[in-house]
Amino acid sequence: MTTTKHTDHPTSLSLDDFVPDSPDASIVTAASQVSDMIDGVVVTPLTPRADGRGQLTELMTTRDGLIEPIVHVYEVEAKAGSVRAWVYHRFQYDRLAYTRGRFQIALYDIRPDSPTFNKLSVLYLGRDKPSLLRIPPFVVHGVKNLSKEDTSFVNMPTKAYDPLNPDKSRLPLGDPRIPFSFDE
Repeated sequence: MTTTKHTDHPTSLSLDDFVPDSPDASIVTAASQVSDMIDGVVVTPLTPRADGRGQLTELMTTRDGLIEPIVHVYEVEAKAGSVRAWVYHRFQYDRLAYTRGRFQIALYDIRPDSPTFNKLSVLYLGRDKPSLLRIPPFVVHGVKNLSKEDTSFVNMPTKAYDPLNPDKSRLPLGDPRIPFSFDE
């Protein structure tokens, strides 16, 4: 059992001694549909706020309105130069936050009723362009870490992972039916 010793200080500390944080007008929170993007894919710029201690980046907030509930959150380590591809989900939206490193993300729309059916979109996100990427169901995606060091990103999907019934379908990396190669 740990005990702490109470020490008398020459001056007492009260709640009145604390100063409220100042509003930060530099926070940009509007989500945007990137021009020439696959229908339903949303890229929200994230604004890091830095000081001498480091930085803070809000990944998701209800400040701009309702969001789907946060039901599952995980961090993905990406080894330098590694590729994770190809996957899609039937039910969940992926909400991927890129704030570190440099990532190339390829998206391919396989929804037959979509106005962007068979469209390919490629994004570059990470430290230089921190963003939250929202990917709808049935949009195939893959990610490459372009950094020279290991880095990570965060996923906050709209459905919790069920190991007995995973909502994930895969194709091998080099499948010729995906009109993109991460080697280019």
